[in-house]
Amino acid sequence: MPHKFDVREKQLLLSEEREAILRPEKLLTALGLKPGHTIADIGCGPGFFALPAARIVGEYGRVLAGDIQGEMLTAVRSRATEAGLDNVRVVKTGEVEIPIVPESCDFVLLAFVLNEIEHRATFLHRAARLLKPSGRLAVLEWQIRDEVSGPPLSERIPPEELEEDARTAGLRMREQGDLGEGQYYCVFVLA
Repeated sequence: MPHKFDVREKQLLLSEEREAILRPEKLLTALGLKPGHTIADIGCGPGFFALPAARIVGEYGRVLAGDIQGEMLTAVRSRATEAGLDNVRVVKTGEVEIPIVPESCDFVLLAFVLNEIEHRATFLHRAARLLKPSGRLAVLEWQIRDEVSGPPLSERIPPEELEEDARTAGLRMREQGDLGEGQYYCVFVLA
């Protein structure tokens, strides 16, 4: 079974270095998130992407921040309140269950979470069900390179394997790119 991120290390997910590398607000906008959208950030951790997403979607949009770890959801809720963002709702997810209304999201984000999932195609299928017909599902993952940070090399997902899992889940690749620092992204739409 793949390893899970240690919740005791959650502050690493909010580091200035990570912010400088990924620039979440700019990245989410480039991936297609717009004002008024509803986004599900599945595996949201302490809200590294959820809070910037809330600023992008604005008062008419919504962020559904989902995570399996309650402590991460508590962190998101606290940080959103502290930032004055009232368009963020936390959602407790399971290993494969995502309790969000089907076809309710314009955008689904799976940021560095699929490498922690045992049955990726099943999980992608459940995430894809959240999309409106014109929605996008963005996946951020680690390249298979020996880096200091990130999951073990054996748990990293090659882009070709990710694309095959997505195809099995009823998705097709729309875009793929390099994020630098040993990370990549893929954007999928419903097939």
